[in-house]
Amino acid sequence: MRFTILEEIKAETPLAHLFNTYMRGLSTLEIFSTPRESMHECRVRFAKEQRGEVPTLSIVGQAQRYYELTVLSNALGSLYSHIQDAADLLTAFYTKHGGDLTAYAVANRRHHLNEYGGGEDDDWHHTGTGNPDAGEGWEVTDTTDPARLAEYSLHRELARFFPDSESHGEYIGTSGPIDFHRFTVAVEHQTDFALRKMFAAVGGHEIPIYRQDESGEMVPIPVIEQIEQEINEDVANERLTAYFNAVLNAGQRLAELHATMQPDDATGYELLHECLNNMLAVRMEAYPPF
Repeated sequence: MRFTILEEIKAETPLAHLFNTYMRGLSTLEIFSTPRESMHECRVRFAKEQRGEVPTLSIVGQAQRYYELTVLSNALGSLYSHIQDAADLLTAFYTKHGGDLTAYAVANRRHHLNEYGGGEDDDWHHTGTGNPDAGEGWEVTDTTDPARLAEYSLHRELARFFPDSESHGEYIGTSGPIDFHRFTVAVEHQTDFALRKMFAAVGGHEIPIYRQDESGEMVPIPVIEQIEQEINEDVANERLTAYFNAVLNAGQRLAELHATMQPDDATGYELLHECLNNMLAVRMEAYPPF
């Protein structure tokens, strides 16, 4: 049975591809961090370290890596969902309501009251059909009063995708490159775990690596070819992590924009929409298309 920590994001966008590729770059770390002990082994190993015995492989360190990788996987999954959902909300705002903030708030208020009920007496009126005491024939009374629409505004709806002082978990802008740095370095330098390097480190000299040729025979891969492949992978990994950091930086800038913009700032919503779509497409400033 294969145990996994890092869960693939089930989406086809370039951003999902970026996050999934980043997590695949941590596959070696995932292998060494995934628990495979029995409960007996787990109890004994933790007890030994608590007594001060220093093992070659620390289960405490393994447990920390396991926890951190779990948080990382959850964080990227949540971050992706918030970016996608925020972009979808803004797209609907422009396509269904023509960018009209009042029209959006009116429709959103109507939807919430119809879906969840509640409100004050003057939020509803009876159409004259059905039994009002049985809850029949009631409709939402629309209003354009800014005070009554405030909690249904686009700005308020977008707030659920961004962090605040009481939020817990990953939102757009919660974490930046510094928070992922240790793992980003591992992704960028994942060729350190190439078979050629690992065998050389253990045996003290190069050990031939083989592949099957067109005739089906196993032939050694020239060392120079292995090194060239590693260099190409290093360049690709550096590019990958640059995009990853750019997305995180963009998320933090968007969180700041949302927190400081006025609720009726039409230009601010246009910028949010454009940037969120650029993040989904990984069209980041100063970098070529991913």
